[in-house]
Amino acid sequence: MALKDRTVVAVKSVSILEILDAEGIPYKKIGNEAVTLCPWHNDSNPSLTVNDEKNLCFCFVCNGGSDSISFIQQKFGLSFPEAVERIAEKFNIEIEYDNIDPEQLKADIERRKKSLSILVNEHDSYRANLRSERAVRIRDFLKKRGIEPATSKQFQLGYAPSGFFAGRITIPVFDHRGTLVGFSGRAVDEEVKPKYKNSENNDIFKKGSIVFNEYAALQHIKEADSIVFVEGHFDVISLWQYGIRNVVAMQGTAAPDETVIKRLARRSKRFILCYDGDQGGIKATEQFVKVAGPMACRGELTISVVSLPDGMDPDDCTKDESVDFYSRIENAPSWLDWQLDKWLAHIDYNDSSTFSALEKAIRSLVNSIQSPALRQFYIDKASKALTDNIQSASKLAKQWSSETKVRQLAGKWSLPVPSQTREIVERRLLRLYIHMPDLRPYCAPMMDKVQSPAYRWLWCRIKELEEYGEGIVDSHAIMAILLVAEPHYMRQLRPVAVPTIKIKNNKAIIRHIEDILNQELIIDV
Repeated sequence: MALKDRTVVAVKSVSILEILDAEGIPYKKIGNEAVTLCPWHNDSNPSLTVNDEKNLCFCFVCNGGSDSISFIQQKFGLSFPEAVERIAEKFNIEIEYDNIDPEQLKADIERRKKSLSILVNEHDSYRANLRSERAVRIRDFLKKRGIEPATSKQFQLGYAPSGFFAGRITIPVFDHRGTLVGFSGRAVDEEVKPKYKNSENNDIFKKGSIVFNEYAALQHIKEADSIVFVEGHFDVISLWQYGIRNVVAMQGTAAPDETVIKRLARRSKRFILCYDGDQGGIKATEQFVKVAGPMACRGELTISVVSLPDGMDPDDCTKDESVDFYSRIENAPSWLDWQLDKWLAHIDYNDSSTFSALEKAIRSLVNSIQSPALRQFYIDKASKALTDNIQSASKLAKQWSSETKVRQLAGKWSLPVPSQTREIVERRLLRLYIHMPDLRPYCAPMMDKVQSPAYRWLWCRIKELEEYGEGIVDSHAIMAILLVAEPHYMRQLRPVAVPTIKIKNNKAIIRHIEDILNQELIIDV
């Protein structure tokens, strides 16, 4: 479902300062420009310069920045279409999509607004119920659990005396955009099963794509550059009150969806799993790493696993002074160590069939690690565990390392992931714009879709060069810019300014690039 170009153009016509005002984001005017906190890095001293006339922003600390849409993307962790929709809704800009009937779209939007309005009214009622006389038992339960009034207010807890959540504490659930989409009801009496009851799945409440507390924790995730995952809603609430606020919980109990993992990885690439210290917690960890493990092996994120005392959950740990909870989280080992240690703890050298299956599983896991140094580390660790003496371990490790190198050299080519495809396309687009002046009229409309920080930075410099440098844009001018750039930008952008491949003048390439960019905007959720 691609946005129509006129919708994107209309959104881009809204100035950045108007958007900051609408979002309630503070800024300070300095002459013809303004400064605000930069969302591209953990900024405590406003360093993002906003030029409202050009509708651009740039940070001289981290070199992040671009236009208003990119700002909203980065600020709230949204995809490009989501950022466009957010701005459009705030400024009453008509949102149009390709291949969708406008009347049907309008009806769908109205139906969604009505459903959301009902949820808000229900929420207000639940909140009022918690303050009523009939909720004394519920308030006593919260007090017994150590939930302070300020924490209850933060999570907007309520009470449902009747209806679908009858007798339960209601916990409002917001999606990753900050929209109320449903509730979880927590039973007060331990004998009542299930402990948690969720709103029914529908067009608004899609349990598999919701991460509890994701939106509220966004800024804390950026500050800590990590995400702590726990099992239950009350674990999130307890850790928040304890001071660990970069904490979330999967709304469903099944393995997380890969698209959700990718969305979370845009917030931070450091995942910390802190599930209960029982069989349920082990199962939850296994389900999570089954989905996210391959991404970690490819170096797209890191996963650590916190080991809690047997039978304890994160809520228990916040209340037990003998548990150094902060230390356990900070020093949590890699999921690879957790997985290997779990497998090796049950190794039986006398059961040949079980031993063979275990060795096969370990080899498969270790061989999937793309980092040569990290792979060699785990080859050495596994070899020592799979043999009974140092000499045998050394021989196995040497043989294993040799086999892995041969396998990698003989490996088949595989399609790049969408993010890699987009980076290749954006690099090609910049090369064409710089080295093929005749194609610039065709390339220019697509340039503002560039998302890679380095390429976006170069495009901003090119536009400045065209405006203030008499329109001279060639490899010499670009290299002059790169000479004063940050070293990491110089390394990434030098092949764009001075390519080592032949640049083909072919308008079919332009159409291909446009197709890929539009496709990426659809699937990059």
